[in-house]
Amino acid sequence: MFRVVLADDETIALEGLRTLTDWEELGFEICGACENGEEALAAVEECSPDLVITDIRMPGIDGLELIKRVRQLEMEQPVFVVLSGYGEFEYARTALRYGVRHYLLKPVMEEEWDKVLAAISDELETRVKQKMQQNMLANRLLPVAIAHMLEGQWAEPEEEIAEQMDRLDEAVSGWTYIHVDGPKSSITEICRELAGSVGALFIDLPGDQAGIVVDSSARAAELARRVHAELSLSGNGGKGAVSIGPSVQSLRELPVSYMVAARAAARHFFYSEAGGPIDTATNARSEISYNLPSAVLTEELMSAVERVQEQKAWDKLQEMFRMFEQNRTAPEVVQMTSIDIMLKSIVLAQEFGGEAEQWSDSFEFFKSKPKSLAALEDTLLVVLNSCMEYIRQHKERGSEHPLIRVEYFLKDNYSKALTVKEIAEHFYINPVYLGQAFIKKNGISILEYIHNLRIEQAKKRLAETSETVRNIAENVGYVHYHHFLREFEKRTALKPVAYRNQTRAEG
Repeated sequence: MFRVVLADDETIALEGLRTLTDWEELGFEICGACENGEEALAAVEECSPDLVITDIRMPGIDGLELIKRVRQLEMEQPVFVVLSGYGEFEYARTALRYGVRHYLLKPVMEEEWDKVLAAISDELETRVKQKMQQNMLANRLLPVAIAHMLEGQWAEPEEEIAEQMDRLDEAVSGWTYIHVDGPKSSITEICRELAGSVGALFIDLPGDQAGIVVDSSARAAELARRVHAELSLSGNGGKGAVSIGPSVQSLRELPVSYMVAARAAARHFFYSEAGGPIDTATNARSEISYNLPSAVLTEELMSAVERVQEQKAWDKLQEMFRMFEQNRTAPEVVQMTSIDIMLKSIVLAQEFGGEAEQWSDSFEFFKSKPKSLAALEDTLLVVLNSCMEYIRQHKERGSEHPLIRVEYFLKDNYSKALTVKEIAEHFYINPVYLGQAFIKKNGISILEYIHNLRIEQAKKRLAETSETVRNIAENVGYVHYHHFLREFEKRTALKPVAYRNQTRAEG
């Protein structure tokens, strides 16, 4: 409520001011009705009114002197309305010098009175909002506290912040949250600048997201459009999404608006759609599906992978992801389906002798928050192609000369403790024949071949990693460290540490 002080030395006129309008309905409360300037000055000092309505001619301190003295007080200055009789132009001119913009002649006409009060009410509302915005921008703790609240890190703010939130809530009719998803470097700069230009509150959030809190849903729509336009011109290809959450009554309810807006922005960003901001209150694009793809489609895809039918596998994967796009399947469902297909692919490759570690990087990608539908499809395609290539190579090995299959086997298993007898048994070959045939084909024995493979891998690790020499020796298959040193120096004429230093110096 805005506070009002009335001042008029005529009792009838003063009562008329009290009853001329429904003050409470207009958002005012009368905190002083004074019959002279002295009383009016005391009332102003006591209750710091937002509006003072005063007659000009009063005994003692007249209206102009009252205005002059109030202007000298260290307080937020009220709006003045001056009432005077006909023909007192000099008084009016002096009032204008004191910054008075509302000057009414007695008797006041009701229509003119209502018009002036409406204008003053708008002026005071604007003043409150400007002050609130200044407070919001000046207080660096408030946006940090709101960010923590949106992240679910606390239930109730500290006393100072809580009091400021209450004051801000009293000054406005509600709050609207704007959520922005996109490259952090772009959205932080854009949101901070645009929020500051309109007195809104910039919220710095972790990851590729940011927020803006405004005190009007109408202003939120315009601000969201400006953010989206700037994001489109920021040099990242327009990659990002802007969404407007539902309006809430208090700052403490912002997590509700945040969750709705963030979910909508993430889905919009996931599907890489063009267009403007998403208004969650009216936009149907936020509707999504949680239906899984048919089991038949998944089986057909995996069957094509197992048979190394590349084109069919690609077609089935594309069919599945176009269904996701058409149905607007929830990102978390797409992610879960992608992980399921990847695990099936790994199991399939393991049946042909593959190791799960070969796809560890891709698996980590799928475990993280999905970036977009296209990114998931591309990464899954890489996994399926890798799996099919492994299966193809395995099948080709099975049709090659036994000695070539032995070489593939040694390359895959050189770090294990192998004997010629065990290798021969694995391929159902006489061990004596295998040893002689291998030397005839490669010029060295199987054991020397294994040593060569181990030392080549050790050289690679020495050059590319900071692993200890002893750890490398164990990983490539040597139980005894001195055995490794002997075989390494035999093939390189250098000790491992000297080899590492030489390689890095050359690099």
